[in-house]
Amino acid sequence: MEVTLKQAGEIILKAKNIVLSSHVNPDGDNVGSTLGLYHALKGTGKNIKILLDDDLPDNLGMMKGLDLYQKPDKKLEGIDLMVILDVDIDRIGKVRDVVDAPVLNIDHHISNSKVCDFCYVDANAAATAQIVYSLIKEMGMDFNVDSATCLYTGLVSDTGFFRYSNTTPYTLRAAAELLEAGARPDKISEIFDQRSFSSVKAAGRAIGTIDLYHDGKIALMTVDKALKESADNTEGFVNFARNIRGVDVAVMIKYADENVTRVSMRSKNTNVSEVAQSIGGGGHIRAAGATVYKNLSQAKEIVLNAIIEGMKKQNA
Repeated sequence: MEVTLKQAGEIILKAKNIVLSSHVNPDGDNVGSTLGLYHALKGTGKNIKILLDDDLPDNLGMMKGLDLYQKPDKKLEGIDLMVILDVDIDRIGKVRDVVDAPVLNIDHHISNSKVCDFCYVDANAAATAQIVYSLIKEMGMDFNVDSATCLYTGLVSDTGFFRYSNTTPYTLRAAAELLEAGARPDKISEIFDQRSFSSVKAAGRAIGTIDLYHDGKIALMTVDKALKESADNTEGFVNFARNIRGVDVAVMIKYADENVTRVSMRSKNTNVSEVAQSIGGGGHIRAAGATVYKNLSQAKEIVLNAIIEGMKKQNA
C-alpha cells in the first residue's frame, strides 16, 4: 500500500521495536539513509536494530553507528516494524527470513515494485537520504550532527557530490541545512574518496580492461576474480569508463561467484534503469545495476546485448 510521507512518519512513531535494513552491496546512500534515520530516532525510547546481509565498504568511516550493524543470523521476535531503505524487498537477502513484521519501504528507485505493506517511493528524489531528510522534518524532529553527517553522505554519494543530473534546488537546500546542523563536507569527502593502496592499483588494472562497443557509445570494464580480490573497494570504478569522451553507457561487470556476476551501469543519455530491469535488475535512469547468474563471459554478452537493444528501442 502506498502511503504519504506524513503517514510513513506516523507509522514509525507508533512502533516501539524497529528493525532497519537496506540492500546488499551497500553504498553511501544505503548506509547514510539508514543511520541518518537511526540517529534521528535515537533517544525517542524505541528499540532499534540494524540488520544487513553483507559487509560494509571501508570508505564510510565518517558516519557513527557502523558498529551497530548485525548480520541476519537468527530469528528476531517481538518486532513491530521493519523499515527498509533505498531498496526493493527482494534485495535485502536473509533479513527477509529473520524478521516477521509489517514492512515500510522508503525508496527513490523508479523500478521499485511497491509490494511491501507500506510504501513511500519518490523517484524524483536525488537519494533516499533526501527522503529521510524530509521524513525527519515531517516528524517534527531536529537534525543532530550524527544524523546530518549520515544524510549528507547519502546525498553526495548518489549525486556524485552534486554533479549529476538528479541534483535539484531542493537537494542543495537540504544539504545546506545539514551543514548548518554540523555536517562537515571536507571531512566527509576526505574519507569517502579514500582508497587503500591496493584498491588504487586495482583501479589502474581495471581501467586496462575497458573496451569500447557500439561505435564507442558503450564502455565495458571487467573485474575478474583476481582483480576483485586485490581491491578492498571497487566503488566508483565504473566512472572511469563513464568519463571517456563519446561514451553514453558505461558498465562494469564484476565477479561475485563462479556463476554470479554483478553489473553496474552509468549513462549520460540512455535510460539504464530499463536496461537493468530487462536483465532482472533495476535502479535509476542514469545509474542502475543487476545481478546476472552467469559467469563473466556469458554475462558480458547478455549485458552488451541488453544495452544495445535498449539503445535501439529508446532511440526508435
